[in-house]
Amino acid sequence: MPPESNNSQKSRSEKIDEILTHPLKGSLIFIFILGFIFNAIFSWAQYPMEMIQDGITGLAAFAQKQLPESALRNLVVDGIIGGVGNVFVFLPQIILLVIFIGLMEDSGYMSRISFMLDGLMGRLGLSGKAVLPILSGFACAIPAIMAARTVESLRDRLLIIMLIPLMSCSARLPVYTLLISALIPQQTLFGVIQVQGLVLLGVYFLGFITALIIAFIIKFISGHKNRTQYLIELPPYRWPMLQSLWWRIYESGKKFIVNAGSIILAMTIILWFLASYPDSEKLHDDPVSKSYIGKMGHLIEPVIEPLGFDWKIGVGIITSFAAREVIISTFSTIYNIEAGEGQELVSLKEALKSDYRSDGSKVFTPLVGLSLLVFFVYAAQCMSTFAVIKRETKSWLWPGLMIVYMNTLAYLAAFMVFQGGQMIGYM
Repeated sequence: MPPESNNSQKSRSEKIDEILTHPLKGSLIFIFILGFIFNAIFSWAQYPMEMIQDGITGLAAFAQKQLPESALRNLVVDGIIGGVGNVFVFLPQIILLVIFIGLMEDSGYMSRISFMLDGLMGRLGLSGKAVLPILSGFACAIPAIMAARTVESLRDRLLIIMLIPLMSCSARLPVYTLLISALIPQQTLFGVIQVQGLVLLGVYFLGFITALIIAFIIKFISGHKNRTQYLIELPPYRWPMLQSLWWRIYESGKKFIVNAGSIILAMTIILWFLASYPDSEKLHDDPVSKSYIGKMGHLIEPVIEPLGFDWKIGVGIITSFAAREVIISTFSTIYNIEAGEGQELVSLKEALKSDYRSDGSKVFTPLVGLSLLVFFVYAAQCMSTFAVIKRETKSWLWPGLMIVYMNTLAYLAAFMVFQGGQMIGYM
């Protein structure tokens, strides 16, 4: 009886691995999966986001009707409900991203991605153990930085820690989707692929590719050639456990809501006060621009003007150092106060589309949106991340260095995008 071929002796997992971990076929499948995920984030989350938006608008109208005319009513409607509520709108997209990441991890596919990327990262000077911490950075930078403890080499561990914040974490997703949905047309390719989803995919790839380029530059400059051996046992493919997936959703949703109910709420109240005073009733000509927050924004406007940003965007960038989502509550608070007392809660997406400068030009053009997207890909704007890096490295040197290099990179990249776009006539 003839011996069985090697192929017939392979398990089902091994046969699947030959495809999913293949350098070419596996990479194409991975890109296709990512494209599907980001396309779904826009299309599947649309209806629950609209329901939340309608609920927030109704709550604001109820508060407007029930509360007597006062500064307290303005704070509740324009500040708390308008500012924090517009952040809650993006909760369905956060949950969808968590579900997809959870499915890839629990099914065993994330380990295959780690295996595929190991060779690439090794050639660029990164330890094989960098793969999982860096990929984890797409969910949240804080646990990803803590996961870098598994890397024995101090040099490699510090490099990984400095690169992880370049991964677009879930906190950036609301900012990305707001700008993309407001400024990128809702068009489809081949009747299936959404252009907005492709732009979101490109934004996520931008941070990852930049991290690899920086790693290669550091390897080239330092002459580091040692390659630590990376051994990984690929788990068998399995159906994701619903209980595990549920707890991922619960923890991520809870973190998002607690963050919105603490940091974002506190920042929103402060922003409302700074945008409402001096007394707006005494300042009939563009009161918000002449408020305390307006004066702060105009002070930094000359610095950010080459990026295409106005004073409102500048204020949003500053406040987002507390948490990246705060830029959404910042815009919402400013636009609701600008709309005037007694007005319905403004749609933030429509407010961005219809905002004009004093010279009649639009504030948010597709080019400005692209510039701001690139800025947020690179900018270091998370106080919690800074604190964790300090704790892991036992020094303020590394978080300080990260703030300087990432924000410098953000400024230069946004400058090149905006100025380059203007040179070729792209608006």
